[in-house]
Amino acid sequence: MIMMDRDFLNKDGSIPGKLIRRCIEIHKKQVTRFEKLDQYYDGEHAINSRQFSDDSLPNNKLICNHAAYITDMAVGYVFGVPVQYTGTGAEELNKHYTAIDEDSHNNELALDISIFGHGLELNYMSDEEKPQPLLACLSPLNSFLVVDNTVQHKPLFACTYNKVVDIDGNDKGFDIVIYTENQEITYHSDVLETDDFGMPTEEKEHFFQGIQVIEYQNNKRERGDFEPVITLIDAYNKLQSDRVNDKEQLVDALLAVSNVTFGDTEEEMTATAKLLKKMKILELPEGADAKWLVKNMNETEVEVLKKAIKDDIHEFSKVPCLTDENFVGNASGVAMKYKLLGLEQLGKTKERYFKKGLRQRLKLISNINTVKAKNTDLTQLDVVMKRSLPVDDELLARIAQETADFISWETRVQRFDPELDIEMEKERLDKEKEDAVKRQQAAFGNQPNNPPDGDVDEEE
Repeated sequence: MIMMDRDFLNKDGSIPGKLIRRCIEIHKKQVTRFEKLDQYYDGEHAINSRQFSDDSLPNNKLICNHAAYITDMAVGYVFGVPVQYTGTGAEELNKHYTAIDEDSHNNELALDISIFGHGLELNYMSDEEKPQPLLACLSPLNSFLVVDNTVQHKPLFACTYNKVVDIDGNDKGFDIVIYTENQEITYHSDVLETDDFGMPTEEKEHFFQGIQVIEYQNNKRERGDFEPVITLIDAYNKLQSDRVNDKEQLVDALLAVSNVTFGDTEEEMTATAKLLKKMKILELPEGADAKWLVKNMNETEVEVLKKAIKDDIHEFSKVPCLTDENFVGNASGVAMKYKLLGLEQLGKTKERYFKKGLRQRLKLISNINTVKAKNTDLTQLDVVMKRSLPVDDELLARIAQETADFISWETRVQRFDPELDIEMEKERLDKEKEDAVKRQQAAFGNQPNNPPDGDVDEEE
């Protein structure tokens, strides 16, 4: 986000061109960082630009994409299970979110948050006969939110700018879209470095009663998940690349000969060297010797360094390596939780900031519902986010059985699977018991509540 003084707005609350230009200048300085983070996730690392002074030397460029691994694991852990909404009015909200595929949108948004340190979401209305609120992700590479410099950081406006090109790829200026509390204003300008963007090319009113763009933070400082370990990722790539380079240089070792010459002139020596390379036979006179000059490689030390760098990457990113020996074997549930403690702390932080954005999204949707005369009480809605972890159903079932004497049936069912509807399970269980009694009575030839034939009361 970009912080500006609210006094920079015009007296009528409109956004002056000078303020738009200044905010774009600040954002374009941040884009360099965003582009680097985007490239690292895509596998474009610093090792790709490495060059040696001697082009004949091996220059392998291995990419070990820990950046993508860290982001994918963190996003999958926190957002692998769809966000759930419970409470009064949640049923209608869940139906709407299912219809617009909110889960896919949340995962796409979470990916941006993990890479760039923040993500931007646009709330807008569909163009159907009965418009519905929809969601879209805005790229942090060309979009930003401006807030005031108070402690509340209230939004002032949001902006998106895109380069316009014709069918031949020729530049046709820029489209700048400004989102305010009640309008969406579009300008077209040949350049961005101007204080006068001219008259708007389009003005659309909206009824969200707030800025349509919401910023979701990854953490307080808006840092990406793999951003703190980029230097370690570079070191790991360089180490692995140099190991392959050393192997190639080992194959291209020099042949050192002593007490013998391959010719009297440079041409003769070159011709002899080519012949030896072709025939692969070397005949030496008495007293002469030949041996290969090779580099002594200590693979043990290299492997220790590799492991140290890899461990640091996972330690400081808080995303463990699941192929590590620590995750192999029958570890107890408590031990596994300790191994995932760092990732869980990371997940808690991501969840906290994501829920803050979700509540802002719900507020905008509530404002739309108010316009439609559908009041939504946000205090009655609860946002539930669960971790994407493998579940040991056998262990949970055994615990439920072993605690039958001192924990109620409802509590044991809730611990086994919090998503189960207890009342519905009760009805199903009672029905199963009733059917079992009927089957047992039928097996003995008796019907329920009917005495055997001939056994009739005489008075009756």
